Amino acid sequence: MTLALVSDAGSDNGMATIQCVLNSLGLKSPRVAYIASEPDPERCYYRATQEIYHRLGAELCHYVELETDFDAAVADAMFGFDGIHLSGGDTFRFLKWLKKRNLIEPLRKYLSEGGALIGVSAGAMIMTPSIESAWLCGDSNDVQLQDLTALSLLPFQFIPHVDSDIKNGSALLDTLSARYADVNSPSPQRWDKPTAELCFCPDDAGIAVIDGEVIEFGQPVNYRAGS
Repeated sequence: MTLALVSDAGSDNGMATIQCVLNSLGLKSPRVAYIASEPDPERCYYRATQEIYHRLGAELCHYVELETDFDAAVADAMFGFDGIHLSGGDTFRFLKWLKKRNLIEPLRKYLSEGGALIGVSAGAMIMTPSIESAWLCGDSNDVQLQDLTALSLLPFQFIPHVDSDIKNGSALLDTLSARYADVNSPSPQRWDKPTAELCFCPDDAGIAVIDGEVIEFGQPVNYRAGS
């Protein structure tokens, strides 16, 4: 299994995490496909991400739209690429459309057959068992997604964009819970998984998983709620 989970692909450690995964492929110039979390008609986020991959010696050259401009043939073609980039954005909206386009199982199959997945922020959260933790970084379930289960590639929940100096996981969890308690109104959110394993990831941090080995860049912090 070959994965990268980062908060910010353009940060030093975000790029180092992605570079680690790309290097593990053993290719001179890996070709990577891009799944947009939501429409990007001017391709602004896509072009910015292309520049990051260019700096890393890879080619980001295949754009997949999930909503109005979805093309099943274009989506199928991405599984022929060395890596697939899951972009940042609205986590609930992203997962809703991945499910609507029946791409969850194909992505798992692609990974099991040697492909690499690179997730940024929302894209990283989608690699975990569920996106229940998305509200802890300010996401709102405006699309009314009922089933929050995701790719389940890793056992922990991923929380991007947290404070860079994490001294106390419990205190940070309480702070984030209070900060975004009314995000999904009218029902206040709360963390109701007291034994959940969480990974708090600052913007300049990331996690690479290569053949079962977990490699940390920067200072992501693993924490088990309730421990």
